[in-house]
Amino acid sequence: VISRQLEQEIHEREAVVAEKDTREFIPVAGEEMDGVVAEVIVPIICEGDAIGSVALFSRDQRTKMGDTELKLAQTAAGFLGRQMES
Repeated sequence: VISRQLEQEIHEREAVVAEKDTREFIPVAGEEMDGVVAEVIVPIICEGDAIGSVALFSRDQRTKMGDTELKLAQTAAGFLGRQMES
């Protein structure tokens, strides 16, 4: 079961790039995922509807999620959205 915050971000079609302990960080599920310190979340859009999301997580304290990870997640979300249309 996904968290209410994640569901809201998917419906608002918002991409999220955040580090733990920041306001932007979204819990993905009802329970906390141990060790996750950064995340990138991008909604999957299929035929104009938000149907899910692609999420990348990091447990490495030294890793900063940025443009590269965002572009990777956007590419994956776009691919999955197009595949669902077929």
